[in-house]
Amino acid sequence: MADSLTTEQVLLLNNLMYMTNDEPLQDIVSYDSGNGQVSVGDIVRNLQNKNFDADKDYGSFMTGKDWKNLVNTISNDDRLMNVQLQTTHVDKGGTGGGGTSALFVDPATNDAVVVFRGTASNEWKDNFVGGGATGTEDGVSTNHQRNALDWYQSLELDGYNSVTVSGHSKGGNKAKYITVLDDSVDRCLSFDGQGFSDEFIEKYKDLIARNQDKIQNNNVDSDYVNLLLNDIGNTTFYEGYDYGDGGFLENHCPNTFLKFNEDGSISMTQSTRDPGMTVLDDFLNSYLRTLSAEEKENTLSFIGELVQGGFGGASFEELFSVLLDGKNSDCAANLLAYVIKYEQTNPELAKTVKDVLGKMGLEDMTDLVDTVTDVMNSWYFDKLLSAAGFVGDHIPDWVLEKLSDYLYEKYGIRLSKDELKKLLSMIGKVSDDLDTMEDPKDGGDLEVESIGNASFSIQLKKLEQSQEELASYSQLLREIAEEVGTLSSNLTKGLYLIKIPLGRIKSTMEEEARSMSQLGATLIEIKKKYDTTEKTIVDKTVLL
Repeated sequence: MADSLTTEQVLLLNNLMYMTNDEPLQDIVSYDSGNGQVSVGDIVRNLQNKNFDADKDYGSFMTGKDWKNLVNTISNDDRLMNVQLQTTHVDKGGTGGGGTSALFVDPATNDAVVVFRGTASNEWKDNFVGGGATGTEDGVSTNHQRNALDWYQSLELDGYNSVTVSGHSKGGNKAKYITVLDDSVDRCLSFDGQGFSDEFIEKYKDLIARNQDKIQNNNVDSDYVNLLLNDIGNTTFYEGYDYGDGGFLENHCPNTFLKFNEDGSISMTQSTRDPGMTVLDDFLNSYLRTLSAEEKENTLSFIGELVQGGFGGASFEELFSVLLDGKNSDCAANLLAYVIKYEQTNPELAKTVKDVLGKMGLEDMTDLVDTVTDVMNSWYFDKLLSAAGFVGDHIPDWVLEKLSDYLYEKYGIRLSKDELKKLLSMIGKVSDDLDTMEDPKDGGDLEVESIGNASFSIQLKKLEQSQEELASYSQLLREIAEEVGTLSSNLTKGLYLIKIPLGRIKSTMEEEARSMSQLGATLIEIKKKYDTTEKTIVDKTVLL
């Protein structure tokens, strides 16, 4: 796919997916004419003369200055400016989260590029649900992944020379998901897309082995989303640029990959992964592997709710309410017990995890852990509660008042009596879980060895696309051979010595033409048989 759009060019298309309806921007869907006649150039020219507030955040920590740089870079790329926006889609409905996707077409090569936007406002919980078994048909996919695959398969892509799927963040995960489950994909470019659950890896290991060589993960070295769960495919880490007021959270911006040069070009600088991200990756995998499928699903939904609240600016009290919610209490107690156990067995690694969460702006989440741990380990309250001799909800008011004063003095929070009772109940569960909890498990990503068929499949598709060229060239050889024969037959007897080599040339060209024609037909027949076998395997695997 040497003539296809470069990684940098596809990344720029991913950045356009983050346009909002905040003037002068318009989201990508508003540019969808319904007839595929709008080009990237039309979009960029619409923005070139608009006034951006250089310091204003237009969403995803992308400022007016960032958008000016993006517009200027794209405008200097004639090929990218000619790329057509064919159609768009918004994942709505009962199982949708509002994610946006688009089909672009490169007229220079007749290549299709399907791009999925990153996490929409209602998709954060789905990111974490992807770490466990779910209620979807195959038991390991999320609703949003299945919706993305359904839309992709509704597109008419057979007429394009190649198909690239791409996405940033959750969009990258959707792109990888589609690449595994649909063999029509030729190339997948994921930008900071998260991985998949242990159960997903096990169920689809054969499809992953066959297709993961098509996947190229492009990750910022300090990004905090690409580390989630088990990744597949090949990975390259890049240095991040242009951090602004968003601080650590800007590690996950779609434009963080890009260094904007003075000449209007861009560059991406390869790097190595931040060690802290590796520790956080191992910690999450390690914890999930201690849970049953049902526990994992409930816990990941709970963590997703916490993270969605944390990134949404929820207060400490609001996060505490999530922690104490009855539907979350068992999950929260088990997670807190594991954190404490992890601190006991890996104190330095546990400190790294807390430092990373703090950098992410999730200090309140680490404070939750510290609060519960502090209360549970306090000799004062241990003696106090033992002396009170309470059972279940029958807790004396004076005990609750002492606990309330303690939390206010140390953490500045006031909890109601009902919340205090829930907190004490949770601490009891944490203590019980600690007594039975095993030491942390290995948290490394599961790996699937590639079988190489992905590259073979791509080559077969290229041979199919060039069959007409082979047939045409074979016909040309035959025509030249015929002309050589005519020339030879018209030569006079005095040129007999020339007629002999001409005859040999004619015979050689005819034989070469036959061989090329047969080669093309044989390879296409192999491709047909391969496709039939592949489809049968995929269909059976999906239904398992």
